[in-house]
Amino acid sequence: MWTLNRFATSLFDLIYSPMRSWPAWLSLGIISAITGVVLLIAYRYTSWQSAIGRVRDDIKANMLAMKLFKDNLLVTFGAQLKVVWASLLILLLSIPPLLVAMIPVVPLFVQMTGRYQFAPVRPGQKATVEVYLSDEFAARELAGEAEIVLRVPQGVEIITPDPWREHDSTEAHWVIRADKPGDYELVVVAGGEEITKQFPVYAGGEFVGPVSPIRSSYSIWEKIAFPWEEHPQRESNFRAVQVKELLTNAMPDVVPIPILGNWIIYFLVVSMVFALIFKPVFKVRL
Repeated sequence: MWTLNRFATSLFDLIYSPMRSWPAWLSLGIISAITGVVLLIAYRYTSWQSAIGRVRDDIKANMLAMKLFKDNLLVTFGAQLKVVWASLLILLLSIPPLLVAMIPVVPLFVQMTGRYQFAPVRPGQKATVEVYLSDEFAARELAGEAEIVLRVPQGVEIITPDPWREHDSTEAHWVIRADKPGDYELVVVAGGEEITKQFPVYAGGEFVGPVSPIRSSYSIWEKIAFPWEEHPQRESNFRAVQVKELLTNAMPDVVPIPILGNWIIYFLVVSMVFALIFKPVFKVRL
């Protein structure tokens, strides 16, 4: 999984690197436009275009029948049923290409969350480091046979030197703070085993990402959703390490327009607009 994650991240970094200094609306707009056109072409070659064309023609014919024979209740009702059935057929015919499209779209969305969704910790903002430990290590620690320590680089202050617990003994939390911007790296030591955690501290839109809020081995979904740092191994003393504020802090809206400013809505709108623009160019039946 880590090899696939590293490959996907490297590939996206290669594409994204020329746009790092661009405003978010421009870089995301270009990514969205290209994605819309590429998925349109993929739909063209992974869908049954002839069947979709026939169904679309049937819909047009039945819509015309409803208009011409609007006074004939039986004909109108029959045409309406045929339109509904044809719409269901279009939906069924669209499933295979949509499943194919999910293969590149899911990792693309994941990579974009690290740059357009998650935001760094702000200078002077308190942040909570949450460490989730294995049951075996937690039992050893409670017995006094092992300890857990957080190490921070110069410029980062530990506000709570001793870890405090929440819910159960497998969780350890620290509150930290950095007053100056920087790409910091935290180190958590548990029973001689070390794990690092990204801790970016920046103001406004200075940081270009990706922001990695969590390193987790709890589920395959978390390994897919947070691919920027290697997840702890099965035999590790750690189950997950996260900085809470990296999950809750959000990047500014892409554009200062309600709803459209959300990067996901912006991506969907721009990609669909460009797909519709190029639809007649590539002669795609949707």
